Amino acid sequence: MFMVFLANLTLDVVRCIVVGDFTRWAKHLGLGGLDVIAVVMAIYALMPLLVRTISDQWFRFVTVGVTIFMTLFVLAHEASHLVAGDKPFGIQHALDITHHVLGISTAVAASLWARRRPQVQSHNEEVLPSIIQEKVTS
Repeated sequence: MFMVFLANLTLDVVRCIVVGDFTRWAKHLGLGGLDVIAVVMAIYALMPLLVRTISDQWFRFVTVGVTIFMTLFVLAHEASHLVAGDKPFGIQHALDITHHVLGISTAVAASLWARRRPQVQSHNEEVLPSIIQEKVTS
């Protein structure tokens, strides 16, 4: 989802460069919008690291909530553009639709993952290769 979000942002900037007009960014985003983009990018960048680091059941459900929130946030943002008529439907929505599909599939996968019980492994099982582990336990 992060890569699709980043690609969408990059293409929008390139589109403004080609046209030579950034007034849309100044009106639509402003400084507050740039702050929102920074927070969204931070969440997308940190989430995989946190998922690999924290395996507690409570965090799994937090991940489900964050995933659903981020998907709905981007979907609502896109819907506001369609309703306002400032971004007519066209090929530029391919990445937006891709983001929504990924968000839904990620939310489903995160929900299934959250319901599974975390498997507890000792520190030795994670760090030591199996041959060394056998020697340590015997």
